[in-house]
Amino acid sequence: MASNSEPLVDITKYCPGVVLAIESERVAVEKTAYARLTVAKKLGEAQKLLPKGYRFIVRDAWRPAFIQTEIYFQFIERFTKKYPTWSKARIIKEVEKYVAPWKGKWASGHMVGAAIDLRIVDAQGRRLPMRSTKLTYQENAAPDHPKLPTRQKNNRALLRKVMSAVGFSNMPIEFWHWSYGDIHWARREKKKAIYGVVSNHKNMYSDRLCPCGSTKPYERCHG
Repeated sequence: MASNSEPLVDITKYCPGVVLAIESERVAVEKTAYARLTVAKKLGEAQKLLPKGYRFIVRDAWRPAFIQTEIYFQFIERFTKKYPTWSKARIIKEVEKYVAPWKGKWASGHMVGAAIDLRIVDAQGRRLPMRSTKLTYQENAAPDHPKLPTRQKNNRALLRKVMSAVGFSNMPIEFWHWSYGDIHWARREKKKAIYGVVSNHKNMYSDRLCPCGSTKPYERCHG
């Protein structure tokens, strides 16, 4: 059975120089980015494999259930605007390819503290390009889309090389999403999950209204 005995830790303490690119609203509450101790250490090991001066830029790490729920409903709104002719059922089906549940066996690896969304910055702090403005969200998300320019492919290959070297596994439809120890990692690697879900940490977001727009407290709605 997956365990929660290993603590969530501040990843900046185990991956020196890492750049955090988490939304300011979340930073105001969470203060930093968290991950399981082993995950944070492995991230530090992977960063050492980058060219001199290069560092990781982390878009997300551990995620509370409230934030996972919020992202789910944000994606529904986003895809509804982008695909106005799609049915609600089709929108939800598309969203659920990219946003994992916040409850149950297949809950997001971010809620476990085992998943990291990241890219790379060079010695001058510039992000290595890994996307193309000519591709859709879904096309850009694919780790090896054939239309991706060579430069972006090479930069993604560098990310893949260093993360794979220390045991992380890449989500097949999101080049930026890497995990170690969650159930999704376990399924890809044919191993047992190491960690379970941590829905909340330090009682963050316990007083928030539900992101679904119901105006009900989160815990009494989708929580």
